[in-house]
Amino acid sequence: MGPFKPSYFLHAANILLLVAYSVRDILWLRLFAVAASLISLPYFIFQPEPLWEPIIWSSVFAAINSFQSWRLFVERRPVKLTPEEEEIHRLAFPDLPSRKVLQILSIGAWTNVEIGERMLEHGKRVETISVIVRGKVRVTKDDRVIGDLVAGHIVGSALLLGGVTADVDAVVAEPVRCMRWEVEPLDRYLAANPETRIVLQKYLARDLAGKVLAAGKL
Repeated sequence: MGPFKPSYFLHAANILLLVAYSVRDILWLRLFAVAASLISLPYFIFQPEPLWEPIIWSSVFAAINSFQSWRLFVERRPVKLTPEEEEIHRLAFPDLPSRKVLQILSIGAWTNVEIGERMLEHGKRVETISVIVRGKVRVTKDDRVIGDLVAGHIVGSALLLGGVTADVDAVVAEPVRCMRWEVEPLDRYLAANPETRIVLQKYLARDLAGKVLAAGKL
């Protein structure tokens, strides 16, 4: 049996790259890429004159893929939602993973609103939207009751969909616990997270359609 050749390291590294390109999971692709970069290093080191350029670049690739693998691993770790977070997950974002729910909740604030307070006022610019978790909000227009918003409904959904000022009044009829977002930060977040925007727009559309249907029955 002949002596071990440094080229074996290069062959092994290329085999690992072939495996990396054949897997579908991006985390495994990056892990195999890290292994391939590290295994190729002895080939470049054990040359009569070390090949420093490939050594440096292989090390850089290994470092980048190691960092991205760590990020993917952290993102995939299961997260624990509080009972209230689980409730709003069920009500508003059932199609989003828990980690995405925590992200969107982090740019909002849990809010308690007392009886008699206005959450929307006719003719005024609406700067926040709220998802009701508990309580009831009565919506009126020209002193005529349009309907009640309860758990799972959104206060201000038409604004986010159409960018219009409020043409109704929304007054708290029973103490409300809700998650509230300022529209501008929420819009910036959704612009950077299109998959979350799609889910939220579907929910807003369903919410608005339900309100229109309920109003038509009055």
